[in-house]
Formats: sequence, C-alpha cells, structure tokens
Amino acid sequence: MHVKPQLPRGLITALITPSFNDVGSLRESLSRLIEFQLRNNVIGFFTLGTYGEGLLLPVERRMLVLDIIAENVPSGFLIINNVSALSIEDSVKLAKHSIDIGVDKIASLPPMYYNVGAYEIKRFFNELGRIEAQLFIYNNPRKVYVDISPVLLKQIAEETPSLIGIKDSSGSIERLIELVSIFLNQLYVGIASDTLILDAFLYGADAHICGVCNAIPELAVEVLRSVEKGDLRRAMFIQTLINEFRSLSREFNVEGVSLVKASLKLRGIDVGDPFTPLRRLSEHEVLRVKSVLDKILSIAGIRKT
Repeated sequence: MHVKPQLPRGLITALITPSFNDVGSLRESLSRLIEFQLRNNVIGFFTLGTYGEGLLLPVERRMLVLDIIAENVPSGFLIINNVSALSIEDSVKLAKHSIDIGVDKIASLPPMYYNVGAYEIKRFFNELGRIEAQLFIYNNPRKVYVDISPVLLKQIAEETPSLIGIKDSSGSIERLIELVSIFLNQLYVGIASDTLILDAFLYGADAHICGVCNAIPELAVEVLRSVEKGDLRRAMFIQTLINEFRSLSREFNVEGVSLVKASLKLRGIDVGDPFTPLRRLSEHEVLRVKSVLDKILSIAGIRKT
C-alpha cells in the first residue's frame, strides 16, 4: 500500500523555458520569471514539460535549464522535473542528473510513438522507478495517444514502489473525480488543464499544474483562495477570466506556450520566442493579447506589472 507523500497543496506552475542561447541571458530570464512566480504564491514548478518545451530540446540543454532553475528556487521548494524522452536511456540520464542536483521528484510520459500495451507501459515505469527518485506519471493522452487509466495506474503503483503521484492532462472532469476518489490516500493528484483549475480544487485534487500561471499566476491563485474561503461565485468568475485568456491560443491556432511567452513580454519579462517548430505571435495577435490581458487583470483588480 502506497503512503501518500507529504507535499504542499496549491498551484504548481508548468514553468516555461526561455529560448536564449546565451547562458547569461537564459539565467537572467529564468531568475526574473521564477521570482515573479514565487512572489505570487505558487507552491512548486513542473519543469520541461509541454509548456517547458522539454521534448523540443537536446538532453544537454534540458540539464542546463534544470541547473539554473535549481539554483534560483529556494531550498525545499517543490520541483517536479519531466524526464520524458523517446529513448529510455535519455530519460534515465535526465533522471540521474536531476537527482544529482537535488531535484528528486521526476515525471514521465508513457512510451511514445510506438504502439504499446499495458505490459510495455508497466515495464517502462517499473524500469524508470528503479532510479532513486520519487516518480510521477505524466498522463497526456491528447499528446501521446496513450491513456493511463485508473485501472492501469493502480497496477503500475502496485509494481512500482517509488511512484508517488500523477499529473493528469486528460482534461476530463470524470477522470479527475475518479483519480481523487480512488487514490486520495495513496498518490499525489495533480490536474493539468487550465480550464479545470476551479474543478481541481472543488473535487479535492492536491494541486493544479498550471500553464497560464506563467503569465497570470495571480488569477489562478485567486481561484484557489476563493474556494478555500467558500466564495464559489468569485472563484467561478475568475475561472471565466482565465478561460477567456486561454481561449486565445485556440483563436490563433497555437500552443499555449506561444500565448504565454508573448504575455510575459507584455508584463515585462522577456523569455524569448517559442522553440522551433512552434511560432511566435504576429504583431496583430500580440495587440489582441494585450487587449484581453489588460481587461482581465483590470477586472480582477490586478496590476499589469
């Protein structure tokens, strides 16, 4: 039987990765971004995932980015490092580096690209779980077309003692409820669809792992605070503002990271452009983002900078 880890409850930022090649500029940008997040009361970082563009970067670049993040985050602050890769050897290399610098919580997607079943998935996580780290499963079926169902998650947990949690990006409220109700006392449950911040905390998830928190952490944290105060009307209202902001990525047909990077620059933190093949927003799109960003921050009573 798994014993649920004693980890903080709240908003975890799915931290973006600045695109500067110069190490000095990369370090300065990450330092400013992390300080902005800490100032706005997030309780942890999920690094080098979808928003962190980890799968677009070489292993050595991912290791460098994590080094800088670890240098800038206070001791004991929650960091979950995504070590997903097509090659299990690369995942193991990333995981061992993570442990070496004191980041002992790692996450991984299931095997990607090739057709795999439950046997292969369990074997994969069992092998990764042999490393002396605390393991999170990163379930993102819309990206990798493999779904870690509650039944399969339970089987993996039984065979992998180092498994302590899950980041679920399915976007399903039904799945959210299943995970909380089944694994409440066994695993740390993090939900990762930005339209479900309110639902995550209403249904009792431990954390929301939040992409838009990079750009508008104040709004996401306000949702949690409103839930804790029992002010559900306020929580629902703030969630609608977040949804309006998040919908811009669909309007522009871009990944959320493109929207977040443009928004951070508007808020005075330059993190560069998305990594190829992702695109930056056009001037017209940036003006649209500025209009929406100014409006929702003003309505929520939050200063832009």
